[in-house]
Amino acid sequence: MIICKDLVKIYWDPITDVKVSALRGLDLFIKEGDVASIIGPSGAGKTTLVKILSGLEKPSGGSIFIDEINIAELSQKQMKQFRFEKMGIVSQFVHQNLLSNMTLEKNILFPMKMRFVHRERALKETDELIKMLNLNKIRTNPVTKVSGGEAVRTSIGVALAKHPRILLADEPTGMLDTTNTNDIIETFRDLNQDLGTTILVVTHDLRFRNAFQNSFIIRDGRLVGVNLDQDRGELEFILRPQESVLQSVIDSSQFIRIPDELFSVHDFKHIVEFDIHPSKRFSAFFNPDEISRDEVIDLMKRTDEYATEEEEKDEDSKKKVSFSEIRPILEQEFPYPEDGNEIIKVKNLFKSYPAGRIVNEVLKDLSFTVNEGDFVVISGKSGAGKTTLMNTLGGIETPDSGDINIKDFDMINESGKKISFFRFHEVAMISQMNNLFDQYTIRENMIIPRLFRRERIFKRRRDDIPRIVQDVEIDHKIKSYAAELSAGERQRAALAVALARRAPIILADEPTANLDSRLARNIVTLLMETAQRYKTTIIMSTHDLSLVRPGFRLIKLQDGRKIDDFRITKDSLKGIIEDYLGIEIADN
Repeated sequence: MIICKDLVKIYWDPITDVKVSALRGLDLFIKEGDVASIIGPSGAGKTTLVKILSGLEKPSGGSIFIDEINIAELSQKQMKQFRFEKMGIVSQFVHQNLLSNMTLEKNILFPMKMRFVHRERALKETDELIKMLNLNKIRTNPVTKVSGGEAVRTSIGVALAKHPRILLADEPTGMLDTTNTNDIIETFRDLNQDLGTTILVVTHDLRFRNAFQNSFIIRDGRLVGVNLDQDRGELEFILRPQESVLQSVIDSSQFIRIPDELFSVHDFKHIVEFDIHPSKRFSAFFNPDEISRDEVIDLMKRTDEYATEEEEKDEDSKKKVSFSEIRPILEQEFPYPEDGNEIIKVKNLFKSYPAGRIVNEVLKDLSFTVNEGDFVVISGKSGAGKTTLMNTLGGIETPDSGDINIKDFDMINESGKKISFFRFHEVAMISQMNNLFDQYTIRENMIIPRLFRRERIFKRRRDDIPRIVQDVEIDHKIKSYAAELSAGERQRAALAVALARRAPIILADEPTANLDSRLARNIVTLLMETAQRYKTTIIMSTHDLSLVRPGFRLIKLQDGRKIDDFRITKDSLKGIIEDYLGIEIADN
């Protein structure tokens, strides 16, 4: 169904005259009716692969066949027709999937109209998709009035409405909590089983590593590993995301990458040697500087005995995680201000959206205060009201009733002009939509807010741009336009713009949703350092509870209400991580 051989994609930057390889001889074989995931960190080449598979970009080299058709040789018109008839695509950029002036229901219905499906059948199938994706309560909401996670689920519904033979999903669950992610995984499985749809999910989300029978690892533009079916929960991937793959793929060029864990343990030199087990059933490679051939043969002869001993071990131990693995999270403690001044006051906040004949209540009687310099995490499932709360705090949305005061400024009753002026000087917002100017470079996006400030401030702070982009690991793209970035890169660029403003308050709505676990941890660390260094008050919404740290304040939302509000300690965090990841942490 999908065959890629020695796939290469090279991008040329006309400004710097530098060529960058996004794909470096990637091989991929997906049989018809397969459901598979390709997992890799940010910058591994995932989005480039999806663009090539969907015909949105041409490869620089190699071959690519889909349904026995060499799509690299199709004209633009032929590719559009091929894509329309056979492919469903879920882009990581929600605005590319949905029509913002329509409701969620009409967005899902639209592809069926394009296929001239009978009205009654189209309405029935739309209703089934809406229920399957848990969108029934908000089906009549416009796209602009839903959370990022709800928009992603709608995007999947739009793709499925085409009844595609092939479904390509690029980062479909970055903004979803574990419950909804598991629902999406089950949806993909059911779709594959009921309709025989070939499904390929390209993601950094490690929750997909055991979701399907086929799961591959992509890094540096190549497939480098076949994921192991491990039953230890997610903690080892969160703490050591690049050291848990103990298999590799041999591609058409006979390239093979030594897994990081093996390389670091055995201190390999420039030369490795190979030998074949006497049974001819498998081979082994070894470092000749560290071990002789005779010793390797002796080890291979004892392989069967070793395997038998391993099988007799207690299976429950695989589900346990040692305390040393969780220690880095527990020891990264945030020194919260115990007697800080109240900088944000929220009282009796209500917010609803009309949904046809009914009213969908999103925030219900929400009250809390935040001290200056604190780090507050807003958590909850997709649709709990996190995004609406963040937009309301930032003055983007107007509540039905209630009070919001930030630094004694009324964010509800003041004029829109005054609210915009206050937000510009006091609040930096990082939205799920990555509020960047696509026609400007990352550096220009960082400078634009400073152009509206006094020249003295601009001169004093402009030299910190290189350090900020390096901290968020976007320095290699600082001269790129925002429209040229992947979702993960846009997320980091938006964070860089917010940090460059040095606003006293940062509202970050799912700032790590499109990032792999290593980058997500680094971003949280950077936000912690920003809060400590500049006494910045940070409110971060997230569904990923593995990102919270001791000293953070955690506010949990459920159906728009506050159900919990407490300061996280090392002991409570241990329980939070166990519940969230479904693991058991040993006491020592």
